[in-house]
Amino acid sequence: MRVLRNQYRSRKRLLIDDQVAIYHIVTRTTCQQFLFGPEEREVFCNLLMKQADFSGVEVLSYCVMSNHVHLLLQINPEAKPSDPEILRRYENYYGAEKVPLSAYSASELKAILTEGGPTADKERARVLARMNDLPAFMRELKQRFSIWYNHKHENTGTIWSARYKSLIVENSPETLTRVAAYIDLNPIRAGIVTDPKDYRWCSYSAGLAGQPRARKALIQLFHGKREYKQAIAAYRLILFGKGYQSKGVEHKDRGTISAERLEEVIQQNGHVPINELLRARIRYFSDGMALGSKAFIQQVFENNRDKFGINRKRAGARLPPACWGGLHVMRDLKKHVYS
Repeated sequence: MRVLRNQYRSRKRLLIDDQVAIYHIVTRTTCQQFLFGPEEREVFCNLLMKQADFSGVEVLSYCVMSNHVHLLLQINPEAKPSDPEILRRYENYYGAEKVPLSAYSASELKAILTEGGPTADKERARVLARMNDLPAFMRELKQRFSIWYNHKHENTGTIWSARYKSLIVENSPETLTRVAAYIDLNPIRAGIVTDPKDYRWCSYSAGLAGQPRARKALIQLFHGKREYKQAIAAYRLILFGKGYQSKGVEHKDRGTISAERLEEVIQQNGHVPINELLRARIRYFSDGMALGSKAFIQQVFENNRDKFGINRKRAGARLPPACWGGLHVMRDLKKHVYS
């Protein structure tokens, strides 16, 4: 049975303990300033992968924009690496000798773990506490990037908004692929490119470029039941929709529908193609608290019953079935769902 905790009770950030859990994370720059140019985005992607390797967190999808970042992360809390694996990750994270004053060098940590005893147990536990933990992962990733950014630009103070948003995502191919597509389509919505493969700092582009991590992550979206070629073909259909470029005319069918028109069509129970829907900014994917099947939302609600008012009867709400099939959301947003 899942055990969930609320990291910030008043703001209802739900986290799943003691079981594999997947989260859609959105973190923004302070005052939504456009701080990330090409070099900043490149450095962030590199730090993201290094942080993931150290912590054991799996990056299923990502997109780094100029003023915010989207991540789809899988946390594996029961994975306990061996001492050799801890040392490998530690040295890769810090380097052979250069570490903060508050941390041991890789050689010092190796000597401690080899000697054994209470000190080894203490230091092993301290390092393991930073692994497979969402708050620790986000804290260290943002801190490391802030240090680089402030040094690079001779800046002081924070560059991030205080909090990141987190959405619990059901571990099912239907939910995972749609959230990942929503992430990869960010540069399309922003009008930067007309095809996400042309945006260097997203997971879809990285996979097409041959990056092993990105290709493995794409296969994981389908629970490993497809080879890469089959997985990328199926995922591309979700991104663009069947027949998206079938007319063979440049820029044909590449437009977006306005938020007002989208709201109107959905309220009238009209069908909106998934490729068009995912190109809009949809608050369900960041503010919905949890996203998945009805049973998944019900279980999350029951395990967190004390976090909600006594008058609340329903676990969540079903998204418009003409557009979303069987997906449900925990927080039933009433206004400005699409923007």
